[in-house]
Amino acid sequence: MNTENQQRLLRMKQLTIHTSFSRSYIYQKIKEGKFPPGYLISPGIRAWLKSEINSWLDEKMGRNL
Repeated sequence: MNTENQQRLLRMKQLTIHTSFSRSYIYQKIKEGKFPPGYLISPGIRAWLKSEINSWLDEKMGRNL
């Protein structure tokens, strides 16, 4: 079973691990409009689509596929 395809949404803790960015850096970049803002999936619960984060990382690393 491929777990890569199963994990579609990332919560903040998973996002910081996946990107190696700190929580404060992520929120700063969201405020500046330079990072995907994610989705409010429930009151007080925000998540990011893993595919959007991977695309954003690829773009920042010059891997426009």
